[in-house]
Parts: sequence; C-alpha cells; structure tokens
Amino acid sequence: MGHPKAIALALALALATGCAGTRWWLQKSLRSPGEDLVDFPEAVWQEYDCGSQKRPFFMIERNELVPPEVRSGGEFNHRLVYVMCPVNPTEVVTGNLATRIRFKGAPIVVDTQPDWDLKPGRWIVDASVALPENAEPGIYTYELQFESTPVAFDKSLTFVVRAR
Repeated sequence: MGHPKAIALALALALATGCAGTRWWLQKSLRSPGEDLVDFPEAVWQEYDCGSQKRPFFMIERNELVPPEVRSGGEFNHRLVYVMCPVNPTEVVTGNLATRIRFKGAPIVVDTQPDWDLKPGRWIVDASVALPENAEPGIYTYELQFESTPVAFDKSLTFVVRAR
C-alpha cells in the first residue's frame, strides 16, 4: 500500500505538468451521480434579481462532459449546473428529461426520465454515462433535452471515442 503523501505528490505533479488524462480522471473521480443544492433560493433570487425577471426564471450556468475523450465501453460524467427562481417560493417545474448519445447523426443510446423536477435555487446535477462496448471511434454528441410548459431547453456537447 502506498503512502498517502507520495500519492498526493504524484497527483499534484501530474496536474502541475499538464497531464490531461490524470486531470480528467481526478476530476471525474471526485463526482458522484446525483443532485446537490449549492445555493438556497434566496441567494439565487438576490443574485439574479428574480423579482424583476419573468418567472419561472431558469438558466444553465454550466453544462460539461468529463473527460471529453473516452474509450469504447468507458464512461464519462455529465455535469449540469442550473439556477431557478419559481413563481412561488417552493415551487418546482416538472417535465420530461431526455438524453441521447448520437454517432453519425443516429441515436445509439436514449434515456427518458418523465416527471423530472427543476428545483428552486442553484443545483449541480451529475450523471455517469456509459458507452456501449461496441462504440466505434469518432466524434459523438451528447444531447440533453427538457420539456415542460413554462421551461424548455435543448443542449448538446461533443466528445471523442478512441479505439481501445
């Protein structure tokens, strides 16, 4: 078993020297699937002056994939950071959340979550996304689509699948 200081030093050196693979691995390993409240609704209300906004006020602050290069059968982390100020203080916006992975324009993985809630405040939503073992090398798109009456969005990010 290695010494914790030696492991920490090796990670720090890898990060400092720009070892992208280690940086992405470390960043991904620090994330676990689920939702976390980062700021309460009152803080977001004040920051975005929600009293003067059309409500529900919704904004995606960050939408990212880590790592941006994956091997066939591997997985990546999708992180969504959003803020929402509802019409009423504890109200949620419920809709259908769909995710798709596309290769050469065709969907190869599709997942739909009905009755998914956007909640008031600032939230970080992390998901682990697995690629099929037979995923061909190339450029892929990860799509995120939310549909409800008051709020809708459609976002996409590209990533690379490398041969094993």
